[in-house]
Amino acid sequence: MKRLFIIIAGVVVLIGVLIGAYFLFFAPKGADLTVGGNPFSGTQSGNATPSNDLPTEGTVSNAGTTLAPQFVKITDGPVAHGSVAFDVELANQAASDAGTVSLSASSSASSTQATTSATSTPDVEVRFIDRASGNVYSYVAHARTLTRISNKTLPGIQVASWTPDGSRVYAQFLASSGGLEQVNTYAMDAQGGNGYLLDNNLSEAVIAGANTLFTLFPGTTGSVGTLSDADGSNAHTLFSSVLSALTVHPTTGDLFATNKPSSQLDGYGFQISRKTGAFSRILGPLRGLSVLPNPDGTSLLYSYTDGGVYHLRVLDLATRASTALPVATLAEKCAWTADGKSVYCAVPTNLSGNLPDDWYQGAVSFTDRIWKIDLSDRLATLILDPSQVGKVSVDAVDLTLDPSEDVLVFTDKHTGALYAYDL
Repeated sequence: MKRLFIIIAGVVVLIGVLIGAYFLFFAPKGADLTVGGNPFSGTQSGNATPSNDLPTEGTVSNAGTTLAPQFVKITDGPVAHGSVAFDVELANQAASDAGTVSLSASSSASSTQATTSATSTPDVEVRFIDRASGNVYSYVAHARTLTRISNKTLPGIQVASWTPDGSRVYAQFLASSGGLEQVNTYAMDAQGGNGYLLDNNLSEAVIAGANTLFTLFPGTTGSVGTLSDADGSNAHTLFSSVLSALTVHPTTGDLFATNKPSSQLDGYGFQISRKTGAFSRILGPLRGLSVLPNPDGTSLLYSYTDGGVYHLRVLDLATRASTALPVATLAEKCAWTADGKSVYCAVPTNLSGNLPDDWYQGAVSFTDRIWKIDLSDRLATLILDPSQVGKVSVDAVDLTLDPSEDVLVFTDKHTGALYAYDL
């Protein structure tokens, strides 16, 4: 009997070894990259399916899908988080070149110059990166043209931060080194040239103002924030903090930071002196706290949860007066106008779940309407209901406006598709 048990145990062990060997060496493996603790907060990791709706060369006219008057779906496939919209002049060539459209010299380097007899009309150019290929694209909103303007291939771009004129971008993606995944940040011009890698594992590489780059390096014992020129020169350490999980928002004035938002943790908001790097606490403790400063750092939009109810408020940093706003959403689903007097916000029709945690983790998805909120009189005006006018449900993030407030651009968090609405 003892001998029989030994034989049975040996057979069981052998079967276990064979099963383990199968899964280790022979079982098919998925193509998606899975990284524990996604370093790109609120983004999807993994390899994206190449976008087959984007041109590989030349310019496509009547680009995108018209969902409703003034409402266009620019891409079907996912784009990197972060686009830029800026004002350009479209030059209509003389009669001999009728039908040919070119962007001004301040726009794309691939554009041809307008002749002296040309007339110009204002337009808005949107630049973005295709997540799958890493190529940079230019979409001219009113002309409805789409052009690939770079041939630099950087597959799997997750986050892109642009200079305001769209001339330079800082693209972040996951890469493998020594069997470990790390975050790479590649700086390049919009045509894919003059590129170089920044330090590994930066959690942020964001333009502050017109020509200042802020980078944040998180460590186990704290965080280090650095300022430099956009080309990486004149770098200096702004602060070294014991806080290791910061989200920092630069402005043309001071910087603003919070710890990572969660409904289970107290959140605190800090103002960081651009001159000294000193931290001053201005908000908190508030659960699920997230902030969004206006362009010059004089006002702060912030959201938080209290007793399961979401709140959206604005803080005047000069007077420290806080004002409740008539809609409720997460601050990161908003965008300031250039004059800092209004915000555009994607407001969910239903805010439910353990927020913001469930939304960050992808456990819940929203159906949004776009509202404009005038902060002087707290007046909220409905701008767009995608589900009504376009028959599409959008969980809008990365809201972006051009300086003239002509076109609003946003991304659907669920699909990664890029949309534009002509205001």
